[in-house]
Amino acid sequence: MDRNASKDKMLSVLAVIFLYMLAEVITGYYSHSLSLIADAGHMLSDAGGILLALLAIWFTTKPATAGKTYGYYRSEILVSFINALVLVIITAVILYESYNRFKHPEVIASGSVFFVALIGVLVNIFSLKILGSDSTSSLNVKTIYLELLSDLYATFGVILSSAISYFTHWYQIDAIISALIALAILYRTWLLICECTHILMEGSPGHINLNDLHKAILSIPGVIDVHDIHVWTITSGLDSMSGHVLIDNQIPSTEVLNKVTQVLNNDFHLHHTTIQVEKTNTDNKNEKCDSCI
Repeated sequence: MDRNASKDKMLSVLAVIFLYMLAEVITGYYSHSLSLIADAGHMLSDAGGILLALLAIWFTTKPATAGKTYGYYRSEILVSFINALVLVIITAVILYESYNRFKHPEVIASGSVFFVALIGVLVNIFSLKILGSDSTSSLNVKTIYLELLSDLYATFGVILSSAISYFTHWYQIDAIISALIALAILYRTWLLICECTHILMEGSPGHINLNDLHKAILSIPGVIDVHDIHVWTITSGLDSMSGHVLIDNQIPSTEVLNKVTQVLNNDFHLHHTTIQVEKTNTDNKNEKCDSCI
């Protein structure tokens, strides 16, 4: 993944989002539209998320140190986690305000809201198109992409709300749409929190089946046993693996190690691995060889 290219794309999206967010805040305030202000709050979260993501990209360029041997790659995951928590707070505020607005609806300038929401659709589509290609390779970009996608749904909700209130003068629909938008956002945010937590807890990557990995190594000629396998994600696109391999004492360690490396690279896309080769001698003692792949 080219993090510099992602940085340029996020800067472009940040500029567009910030300008549109200001338009939403101003229009929402004067039109008394909670749904538009809620969407502006969402846009603020997006802008903050992009700024944090850019900060994380900067951190990942810093070299590893004696105290941080993996460098600062994990900063990307931490930023995504913090951004998701902020989004939960914003969603809670929107739900609370929606409840109050439903009980005490306000007259909304629906025409202005409708016009600004249409612009919002174009802004979100533009942003999603820019970030789409990187959303599958970076958790940070994926976070922003999901939030922008949620914003797109929210904007359609604002359009619907403004149209209904314009023709029927039923202004409580603004509160209802705002609450539905918040609940939809909350669901996606919860999935993101779960993913970030899984990585921070060093859970196994979802695309790697440990049973298949065990069987693949065990099927290599000369391998007698495989144990103490650990697979975890450091950051988006960078998985690590460590394990012990017991081999036949008649086969050279380097030969088996090369085959294990090939299987891990080609079949499981694991390029940062540490394999300890244990070779059984005739005196039943193990000769161990630590090798980094």
